[in-house]
Amino acid sequence: MVRRPFVWVLMLGVLLAGVVPYVLLGKPGSATVANMTFNIFNPGADEQNTTAFYNNGTAFCDGTSPKFSIATFGDGRVAGPLTAYDMGSPWTLATGFATTSYTNGANCGTNCLKVEFGSKNTVLTVDTRGASGPRTIQVNFNQPCGTTQGCPGPAGSASVFGGSVKTPGLLEVFLDFAYTSMAVCNSTACPEAQPAFAKFWFADPTDASVTWRIDWSHLRVLRLSANTWYFLADACDGSQVAGLSKLSGSRTQPKTVLNGYYKIPFFVSAVQ
Repeated sequence: MVRRPFVWVLMLGVLLAGVVPYVLLGKPGSATVANMTFNIFNPGADEQNTTAFYNNGTAFCDGTSPKFSIATFGDGRVAGPLTAYDMGSPWTLATGFATTSYTNGANCGTNCLKVEFGSKNTVLTVDTRGASGPRTIQVNFNQPCGTTQGCPGPAGSASVFGGSVKTPGLLEVFLDFAYTSMAVCNSTACPEAQPAFAKFWFADPTDASVTWRIDWSHLRVLRLSANTWYFLADACDGSQVAGLSKLSGSRTQPKTVLNGYYKIPFFVSAVQ
């Protein structure tokens, strides 16, 4: 099967979507939540043979040199797994990670951490707002990316938020069908992998009336075992490119202004 890699024209649709009020997001009517943990790995590791996965004549990555730098970090408050791809063949055990874990129902403050598959198991929701700590996610903006670098629009500014933001927020990763109906990868090509898109909302550090949103219009989801899903946004297929937008005014119909594009790679997992 020939698969289409990252398509820039999809970015406009993703940016225009997601205007649901920040305060109302992450409240699906049906969710899979029991014992669910979200892990942010540092560095990233991509063992998928994306050349074979896309199978369109373009050389992407073969999965044999998997480590890559990330720009989305955990807060370090709760240590996560030190290894990845530890499911045995066809994967090669990867070690040396600094990983942060977020477990559903933990760190209760005004709210507890929320980690769940919602909306009939089609949306991964990770909500750290109101959790004690606070529990935060850090994003670096040190890789602006414009049209001259092959990105779909103007480059952002490397100095936005002083270069990075470490904040409570709401991350959602959207799949076309239920995560729980995905097949487990049977090779490093993993034709069972599925495309998804992701959004991360967070409040402006100095202006409570403003919300910011990061949009990844394409990333890969691999089901590595019956209870483990990996999420990859990296240079192997251009999926690390994300748009940063400022939302202000009405919560239901905010004014949305694109700040620009950045390379924001990440490697995360969800474990039931």
